[in-house]
Amino acid sequence: MDPLPLFGDSDPDLRAQARLLAFDVDDTLTWRGQLPEEAARALYAAHSAGLTLIAVTGRSYAWAEMLMRLFPLTAAVAETGAVALVRGAAFVEVLHHEPDGAVRATLARERDRAAACALAEVPNARLAIDNPGRLYDVAFDLVESGPPLPDDDARRLRAVLEREGLQTARSSVHVNAWKVGPHGPFDKASMFFRVLTTTAGRSPAELAGAVCYLGDSMNDGAMFARAALSVGVANVAPHLDALAAAGQAPRYRTAGEGGHGFAEAVAALVDVKSRNRTRPRS
Repeated sequence: MDPLPLFGDSDPDLRAQARLLAFDVDDTLTWRGQLPEEAARALYAAHSAGLTLIAVTGRSYAWAEMLMRLFPLTAAVAETGAVALVRGAAFVEVLHHEPDGAVRATLARERDRAAACALAEVPNARLAIDNPGRLYDVAFDLVESGPPLPDDDARRLRAVLEREGLQTARSSVHVNAWKVGPHGPFDKASMFFRVLTTTAGRSPAELAGAVCYLGDSMNDGAMFARAALSVGVANVAPHLDALAAAGQAPRYRTAGEGGHGFAEAVAALVDVKSRNRTRPRS
């Protein structure tokens, strides 16, 4: 597909409508396994500018809980939309896609059986080290705790998991897999808009126009498709053709990669809000 326009060159009036900044974590907020200083500063700049912050990640429930304790987030969606943590006035509430604990336990047993099959059939496959903090899915490492898993092995891994009855998704660091339960399939967007509906009391259609979403990978497609301002950091480039084929390509891009692009996009949002605050009233 043709190169996307830079977010910083987008219509300032459109950027000014954003009231909520949602973002992926790995290689969107972070870059190559680290949180750049400018990305951390950008988070607080966005918060100070009045933007509501929501992380939307394939990382584990435990990671999401940590992010809620470290940063001024209103919510964190985890495990590709299976669960979310929402900050209330007095405590953090947990929203489950499958609310019945017994059902979740059954799904976890089926997930673990399928994961064992995949490990047996794909010799290079390895589990991600954050699995002890997961509730719904299992994560297989692609790059973090060993040599990069070849693309052929990653495709074979997903094929085996899907043959065994799991749904899969791929991020920049993991292949994630889970068993769908009685409440049906989910993705990042389904839980994200459930969080918004729960906290704001308005429909997803009413809220989508206020959302700016930043992501980098195929598992961000559902969010790219539904957010009014969808922005891919520069390292989304290898996935753009596939995202476009699925009707889920972002509208804009950043010049910077990962957290550097995150900071770039936040600067474009904060700048227009600052100019609007200082503009004389007619």
